[in-house]
Amino acid sequence: MTSRSRLACLAALGPLLVAGCNALGPESIRANRADYNIAIQSTNDQELLLNLIRAHYRDTMYFTTVERVAAAQSMVRSAQASASAGFLQNTPAVANPGSSVIAHGTSQGLVLGPAGISVSESPTVFYAPIEGEKFVRQMMTPMNPGVLLLLVRSGQSIDRVMLVSVQQMNGLRNAPTASAPTPSYEPEFREFREAVRLLRQLQREQNLELGRSADGKQVELQILHGAAMSPPAMQVKRLLKLAPGLDRFAIVPAITQPDDHTIALSTRSLIAAINYLSQGIEVPPRDAAAGRVRITVKNDGKTPFDWQELLGGVFHVLASDTRPADAAVAIAYRGTWFYIPDNDLDSKSTFVLLTQLIALHSVPPTPGGPVLSISVGG
Repeated sequence: MTSRSRLACLAALGPLLVAGCNALGPESIRANRADYNIAIQSTNDQELLLNLIRAHYRDTMYFTTVERVAAAQSMVRSAQASASAGFLQNTPAVANPGSSVIAHGTSQGLVLGPAGISVSESPTVFYAPIEGEKFVRQMMTPMNPGVLLLLVRSGQSIDRVMLVSVQQMNGLRNAPTASAPTPSYEPEFREFREAVRLLRQLQREQNLELGRSADGKQVELQILHGAAMSPPAMQVKRLLKLAPGLDRFAIVPAITQPDDHTIALSTRSLIAAINYLSQGIEVPPRDAAAGRVRITVKNDGKTPFDWQELLGGVFHVLASDTRPADAAVAIAYRGTWFYIPDNDLDSKSTFVLLTQLIALHSVPPTPGGPVLSISVGG
């Protein structure tokens, strides 16, 4: 290649060199931050769905967290390169059998006559298992009613929060047997579900509010705007055995209702909430026929119980032999694809609620505990 032709090529490919330079620094953040964010969020959702499925199959659940991501970018210029031009990318993966680090080189380079430039990125992802006595205790401890207040005040519907988080309210039972692995017989839930439906109606009409008592020590439910004598308010007070003339009721963590101006809540633990929602997972007929999951029957001992009688409009995970085309979250397990359709807004809302509950009760990894480091870069 003559000097004149080299100059012509450099003039034509100069913008590519500049683009390579601009990929570093602030431009690298614009190019990569959203991708890392989306990848972490989507894999977190997949792990949570996987653990819900494991609970339904009575398999061992396991949780990890992305502790941190370190991404390094570098640019190398050369003044004595061979007379060729091209791009290099996606170099083969290199795994060291003696460590937990997996490296995968990704680089882009341009070499032309006496000038050359190479840009490479080397992200390292640190995973940490969430385990140990503290984590197990946190998963098995009943939720605080103050957490329910936070969720409702943040915009979650009161019926969804109570269906997932509350096991009993003033003697009304919300499928307590569903808080463990799938029961043999249908649970008791219909009066509880009717009570929270009425509370949701009052909330939708902006006639209900959860807040703190004047001294800040208790959570209170208040019926607003003179709606205390409205049909839905009177019906819910009858179901909950509350004084018909009152419009403000204290919410306390208890099993037994102490008086007619108090709502006694027995809340679920996180593990119980996961078990409860796992009942909404559809399984392929072959797994049911093989006895890999328990089939709940109605009280007649024969008729299969449809869990969507309990969870309809709250949570439903579908199953497919092929990868779903339009899923909000999907995971392959036991030879089946399990997924939440992207247009199932109720199930998606409940899934978000569960992630919020876990975040509010989460325990950070133990300092010095095992960390898996995966390096993706040269």
